[in-house]
Amino acid sequence: YLEPESPELMAVLLKQIPALSSGNKSNQHVKRAGVQGLKILDSMFIWTEPNSMRMRVVLTLKADINDVSIQQRIKVEFRVHWKQCLDCIKESRQRTWQAIVQLRQKRDDSRKGLLILELAIARNAEMRKDILSVQTKKNGFDFYFPSVDKARHFTQYLAKAAPMRTRTTQSLVSEDKTNNTANVKTTVACDMLPLCRDDLIIVQKRAKGVGNLSGRLCLVLKMSSVVHLIDASPPRDSEMSTRCTDLHADTYWKGGEEKAYRLFLSPNRLVRFVVLDVELCCDDERERYRNGGNEEDDLSAQQYRGPQSGVSKYALADVEVARESDFGVNDETFRLVTHLGHLLQVGDIVLGYDITSTVLSSEAEWSMENAFNSNFVVPDVVLVRKVKGTGGASPELSTGETLAARGDGDERNRKAKAKSSGSRKRERRMKKEEQKQKKLEEAAARMGLDTDKDVYLDLDDFDGDGEAFSQAVQKENAKFEEQIKMDDDLADDLDIVERELAIGVESTVKRDDDNNSNQVEEKG
Repeated sequence: YLEPESPELMAVLLKQIPALSSGNKSNQHVKRAGVQGLKILDSMFIWTEPNSMRMRVVLTLKADINDVSIQQRIKVEFRVHWKQCLDCIKESRQRTWQAIVQLRQKRDDSRKGLLILELAIARNAEMRKDILSVQTKKNGFDFYFPSVDKARHFTQYLAKAAPMRTRTTQSLVSEDKTNNTANVKTTVACDMLPLCRDDLIIVQKRAKGVGNLSGRLCLVLKMSSVVHLIDASPPRDSEMSTRCTDLHADTYWKGGEEKAYRLFLSPNRLVRFVVLDVELCCDDERERYRNGGNEEDDLSAQQYRGPQSGVSKYALADVEVARESDFGVNDETFRLVTHLGHLLQVGDIVLGYDITSTVLSSEAEWSMENAFNSNFVVPDVVLVRKVKGTGGASPELSTGETLAARGDGDERNRKAKAKSSGSRKRERRMKKEEQKQKKLEEAAARMGLDTDKDVYLDLDDFDGDGEAFSQAVQKENAKFEEQIKMDDDLADDLDIVERELAIGVESTVKRDDDNNSNQVEEKG
C-alpha cells in the first residue's frame, strides 16, 4: 500500500509512462523523431477528487531536439483501475486447489503421532501460509494447496517429522485439445507408520532390517524420520550399542508391515512402578563396588543429567520394582533388566508395562507363541520411562465434577418446565450445530488456522457418535500436553521437528525468491 501523493507513488507512476521507460517500443519512436536526452527535472501532484479515480501529475521535462535544448511543463493524467493479483484471483474462485495431501495414521487407540505434527504445524506460520484449507478425517487430515510444488514441499517437511510412505496420483478434470491444456488434480497420500513413542511391539523372528532384535520384544524409543527401537528385555552381558537399531519406513512397508512388526501394548496400558533397588550391569561398576566404593555415591555420580554430564543416557541395570498400587496391600516385587540404568534411583516412579496381569487378545497370544526366538524369555515387566514430578488433583476429575454439576443443573431446568416435541427437536438441532462449531474451533486451534475459512469437519467420516469422538480427541490432547510437560525427551523431539521444519521452510522461501528473480531477469 502506498500513501497518496507520496514519493513512492510518484516513482511507480513515472515508471508507467512509456516514453520514460528504457527498452520500451514507444521510447524507440521518440528517438526516431530526433528527441534525445529526455530528462525529468521536476514532478509534482495536482489535487484531484479522491472518488474520481484519477491522478494528475505535472512534469518538467528537458530534451534535445535537433541540437536545440528545450524545457517544457506537461500534465499527465492516470486512471485507476481495480485489479487483483493472480493468486488472489485463484483464491476468489471456487475449487481453486490443484493438489491435496492426505495425511493418515491408521491407528485406533492413540493420536500421538498426529498430535506432534499438529503442534509443529501450529507453531510454524511459514508452513501454514500455503495451505488453502484443511478437512478433518477419521485417521488424519486433508490439506489443500494451490500448486503441486507446494504440496510436495509440505510432504517433504512431514517426512522429516515422522516416518511415512508417500504415493502420488493424478486425475484429469478437464482437457482442451485445441490449446493443448488440461486441468489436472494431484493427490499425495502420506501413510504414517502406525507406531508411536513408548509402544511395545513384537518383532517377528523372520523380520529383516532390525539386526539382532528380530524375534524379541522391542520398545519404540523415539520417532523421527526413522523409528528408533531398543530391546525391551536385553541380556545382562550384552552391550548397550548392540541393543538399539533404526527401522526405516521402506523396511517396514516391504518387510511385512503389521505382520512382521505387530503392536503388542500401547501407552494407554502403562502402569506406575516404584523403584526399590538399582544395580548397574557394567563390569567396571561392579568392580568398583567390590573395591570399597560407596554404591550410593557412585550411582548418583553415574546419573544422566544432560549432554554436558559426560554420562551416556542409557545403560543396562538390574532393577527391582513394585507396583505403586500394591503398597500396603501385598509384598509382590519384580526383578528385571532395563536400559534406564543411568536415569533411575531408589524411590523413583517409573512407567512400565505389566505383562503378567495384562489380558491379551488371541492374536497377541499367538504372536507370543510363534514370533519369538527359542531362547527369548518374555519378561514380567518392561520399564518405559521415568516420571518427572507429581501432579495434584486430576484435571479430568475436576472437569468431570464440573460437568456433573452442570448436568444436575440442566436436569433441574428440564424438570422445571416441560417442553413440546417440536421444541425438543429444535433444541437438539441447535446443540448439534454448537457441537459441530466447537469441533471446528478445536481443530483450528490445534492447527493454528482460521475456523471460519480454513477448517472443515466431516462427521460422516467418523464411526459411531461424533460427540464421543470429540471428547476422546480432547482427552488425548490434554494427556499429550501433560506428557510434554512431564517428559523432557518428548519436548526435545518436538523442538527438533520444529527446527527441521523451519530449516525446510527457509530453504523453500529462498528457492522461491531465486526463481522469482530469474523470471524478472528473463522478462527484462
